[in-house]
Amino acid sequence: MSELKGQLLGMVLVLAAFGTILGVLIPSFKKSAESVNKNITADPSGSVNFEAKRVTIEL
Repeated sequence: MSELKGQLLGMVLVLAAFGTILGVLIPSFKKSAESVNKNITADPSGSVNFEAKRVTIEL
């Protein structure tokens, strides 16, 4: 029975760690994606232009 409890505790700890990491990374990537989206334009011919700016990621 204690082996099962240990495995369950391990699973809970892993899920908590991944949840914490995702809680930090998702907003960071979302902010970067919005920044890139603002700097990309497409011509009617289909060519894509990117205005290069320095993007900083804040955690």
